[in-house]
Amino acid sequence: MLYFKNRELAETYHVSDRTIRNWIEETKQGKLQLSLHEQGGRSFVANTTKNLSIIEELVSARKKFRPHHTFKVITPKPEFYKFYNPAQIYDILTNIEIHHEIPRQYNYFDGGAHAWDAYVKRLASEETSNIFNRGVELLNDSYYYIDNAIGERKRVNIIDLGGGNAMPARSLIAHLIKQGVMGRYVDLDISKEMLAIARKNIDKWFGDTVAFEGYETDINYDRFANILAEEYLGPNSEDTINIVLFLGMMLANLRTPDGALRVIHDSLGLNDLLVYTNKLDTPTTRRFFDFNVREDEPVLPPIHRLVIDLLNIDKSMYDLDLGYDSARKERYERIRFNTAVTIQFDFAEGSRSLDLNKGDSILVWRARQQGALDVIHQFDRNDFYMLHSSQTDDQEYILTVSRVKSE
Repeated sequence: MLYFKNRELAETYHVSDRTIRNWIEETKQGKLQLSLHEQGGRSFVANTTKNLSIIEELVSARKKFRPHHTFKVITPKPEFYKFYNPAQIYDILTNIEIHHEIPRQYNYFDGGAHAWDAYVKRLASEETSNIFNRGVELLNDSYYYIDNAIGERKRVNIIDLGGGNAMPARSLIAHLIKQGVMGRYVDLDISKEMLAIARKNIDKWFGDTVAFEGYETDINYDRFANILAEEYLGPNSEDTINIVLFLGMMLANLRTPDGALRVIHDSLGLNDLLVYTNKLDTPTTRRFFDFNVREDEPVLPPIHRLVIDLLNIDKSMYDLDLGYDSARKERYERIRFNTAVTIQFDFAEGSRSLDLNKGDSILVWRARQQGALDVIHQFDRNDFYMLHSSQTDDQEYILTVSRVKSE
């Protein structure tokens, strides 16, 4: 590449497009020593080592020069320290500081769980295609294959990764009950509020037929082999199989999806099945940003806003930036600050400040766009063997069934 697009530099260094344009103008005036590249009558910053060094110095100097009258000091709400434990707070803080993003999983706590429950119910009530109803449709259409994979086994456990309100798994549970093989339903979710909603639903739908087991687990870091170990090593292990559900777009939302797949891989037994669904890359999906429960709600939806609200970042402090990044092949939602902000974190051991300048951005949501071959390659490089795959007729949604590879 001979030059950087302004947007690429803005996203890399978390500055505004206007800042990049100012650097180019100052270079033309002789105030900066950047090398420029002319293309189509426009000036761009050339891709050189010297330019990168100058830009890093500019960004560093910009962060140091913060007159007190130009920035606002805010402190997280008391609920922030109540909902998240110290390790989770550290994870949120360092992700904002290093990666300029909020890990997606922390938006499912407290009111975020109820917002997600309402959103999924809205999807379930729609007649138009969406990730919920098409994912359930693909799952229902795969029962013949799943039944064959189960074979003569007498007990099937469902391990639901980030199961949400459990609605995506409902039809499969009912099918296994009808077949007389339903064993444990284990829901692994980072949010105790989300687990409580799922427990209530499972009890309502199936009564005493299905015993709900819920564990607060972060699939990015926490293996779950210990939850399955006793049964896996027991005398009836040959008659038992685990079906692990990884449904919806959770994997596409993660900063390091391969890391989560490795955690899952290292938690499964040789015969366990991993069932996965996702939305595939199409021109239509690249433009999809309808996440609100009601059409008249704010553009930044409740299911993406919890941590922002708990940090006390008022909507007047930022502008919403959403779109499709062709270089990263992902849809994104960011907030871009229209004023400089310092977030003051208070802990028993002392305080910690996080400085965000005007023009800095925080990613609140992403969805990586993948074609069917991308999905297959992703599972393959993480040592899964894909047994089965199916797509909807419009080729916008995919389901896969995989096992871990054996050597």
